[in-house]
Amino acid sequence: MRIRTFLGATVAALLVVSACTAASFFPQSVASGDPHPDSIVLWTRVVDSAAAPDADLSVSVAVATDADMAQTVAGRDLTAKAAYDHCVKVRIDGLDPDTTYYYQFSYDDGVTVHLSPVGRTKTAPAADSDRPIHFAVAYGEDYIGRYYNAYLDLLRQHPDDVDFVLYIGDYVYETTGDPSFQKTDASRKMVFSDTAGAIQLGTPDAPDYAASSLANYRTLYKTYLSDPVFREVRAAYPEVVIWDDHEFSDDCWGAHATYFDGRTDEYEPERRRHAEQAWMEYVPTEVGLGPDGTLDINQDNLYPNSGDYRDYRYGMNLHLILTDYRTFRPDHLVPENAFPGAIAVDEPTIQQMLGQAGYQGVAGSLDPYVNIDLLAAGGLNILRQTATLILSQAYAMANPAFDQAAALAKAQEVLHGNISATYLNLLFQAAGLPAPITSQIESTLPRGLSFLFIGKQDLYSSTGSRYLVMNDAFRLYAAARFMATNGAAENAFGSRQMAWLQQTLAEPPAAWNVLVSSVSMAPMVLDFTNPTIAAMLPPTFPDVLRQRLLINVDQWDGFPEMRAIILGMLRQLPNPIVIGGDIHGTFVVNHQGVYEFTGPAISSESLQDMVLNKAESLPQLASMPGLDQLVTHLDQILQLSAQDHEHVTPANIVATDTASHGYLFVTATPDTWTATLRLAPDKSVDTSYYDDPEALDTLFHNLTFELKDGTLTSMSGQ
Repeated sequence: MRIRTFLGATVAALLVVSACTAASFFPQSVASGDPHPDSIVLWTRVVDSAAAPDADLSVSVAVATDADMAQTVAGRDLTAKAAYDHCVKVRIDGLDPDTTYYYQFSYDDGVTVHLSPVGRTKTAPAADSDRPIHFAVAYGEDYIGRYYNAYLDLLRQHPDDVDFVLYIGDYVYETTGDPSFQKTDASRKMVFSDTAGAIQLGTPDAPDYAASSLANYRTLYKTYLSDPVFREVRAAYPEVVIWDDHEFSDDCWGAHATYFDGRTDEYEPERRRHAEQAWMEYVPTEVGLGPDGTLDINQDNLYPNSGDYRDYRYGMNLHLILTDYRTFRPDHLVPENAFPGAIAVDEPTIQQMLGQAGYQGVAGSLDPYVNIDLLAAGGLNILRQTATLILSQAYAMANPAFDQAAALAKAQEVLHGNISATYLNLLFQAAGLPAPITSQIESTLPRGLSFLFIGKQDLYSSTGSRYLVMNDAFRLYAAARFMATNGAAENAFGSRQMAWLQQTLAEPPAAWNVLVSSVSMAPMVLDFTNPTIAAMLPPTFPDVLRQRLLINVDQWDGFPEMRAIILGMLRQLPNPIVIGGDIHGTFVVNHQGVYEFTGPAISSESLQDMVLNKAESLPQLASMPGLDQLVTHLDQILQLSAQDHEHVTPANIVATDTASHGYLFVTATPDTWTATLRLAPDKSVDTSYYDDPEALDTLFHNLTFELKDGTLTSMSGQ
């Protein structure tokens, strides 16, 4: 393997030293993280197959100023506890600022002293330093069937000038091979030994699993760290890490998973604690350290008492504000099991929000509705009885957990109050019965916003809930929910974190003040009403979808009011920046003076593939000719759509690339922010270039922007 290494060995007097066994006794190598001017966190994991599995192991760490470990300046004796899977994590204090250090762990089995690889790390500059800060941004490193060529490129392009690597989520993926987005590769697969402790997904004939037990989550990290390039990156640069969803569960909120779209209760606090413990064990972060600076994981720092938000300063030039989007957030505004026929916002509320003139302007796009309780009380109970019977059969088919009695009870539960006339007619027609509400009756009915009109067509579905919702209807609904709950419906950071954020933003600013979000704030709207975009559509594109659609409301598009508040807070600072992730695509966005840089995923499925897979799952689009060609225009569609600030959150998408993989590299000087997006083609992650690293020179290309005095300039091609 021809990747650069930083391995070293120390010959200690009177000790028998065996550095060649490092891989056996330190199989995940070493790592460092969370640099301060006077401290750093160091990490390793020790394995001794000859020792009892539940035995704690005595370990030492040495810190030196040279790669040969001759000039030691610090050290500590430690314990690799079985309770923490023999992971060792320690904060070393008393270091000098802005200094490169080398470190090495040692384990004495009573016969031989075994040495770990030598890691390299670096402390942060002192508070009064104005030297440039250089860092890389990474996220989305799916291991299954994919390779970390981007990390190999980082090692080659920036061997010595990286202050830290910022990991902003999806450090691991919790599934063993979800066919909706993961590949099958015999050499890059995930296998749980504890399948009894995992969540079975897929089908009985072709099961795949999601991690649930602590053993499952630990297996994820050990498997991901079996990759030699990932190990090398961790050993070469200190890292700063926050989690997103896949460290626990896809599209999670708090301790809630979303695999079954509301068919079952997926509130899993113990599973969340398992995920957090494994993360704290395997990631070199201060989160999970006790007062003595070593691992101390307990109920006081696990869910619901967890949270990985914190901030770091790098001299005068960079204030890094790390936020936690997952732990405290509420449910998605449209639950996956929301009843499509329910009226989410009634006519009086819309009139109150928009005024009478505003209401008249949108009334034609709203859903007529009836109060089914009043109809039943007025002698039309037969309508509700018939609708209940039809709907109960639909619930029985849609939810395997329901028997006939449970399905009937569910239908009775949801069929009350204001119900969409459109949905009732569709329900009867699907059963082969005449529509009960004629157009003449509809013209006399009040009009509101149903979940059906937001895009929720199925009883249980992520479509119309987390993905592909109707932009205009969703924004109206979001505003109504925000108003009705005094903001709680969108409080993604939670009250405690928001108070911390306000306090942190009030501190003296740095040259560049960077809010780090695990999910992007970029507006991702597909405006199929735009004439230029409409001209791209295949002739058979369904009329019902010729609207403005939001791709993904699991990210900040799903909390538009709170996003506006946070961006408003950032605008009070000089040189505000947002770094976002999660979406598996590159976006450079001007949020009215707040610039956001969302880099590509390291290896995970690209946004174009995600959109294509979701579109192909819709009955209206599954067999439509030209769909794949339409998706290749996604970049242009997103940029054009964002220009309509009347209907889309005001922002200008300066650049986007939804098909590439790679990473973001940033240099922050006193007056200039330079962001280089290092990009490689989508399918390049399917091939390992570990034995041919020179090939990466022609595979990757740069997209570079310079921000100075509030003006963003593209430097690419110059």
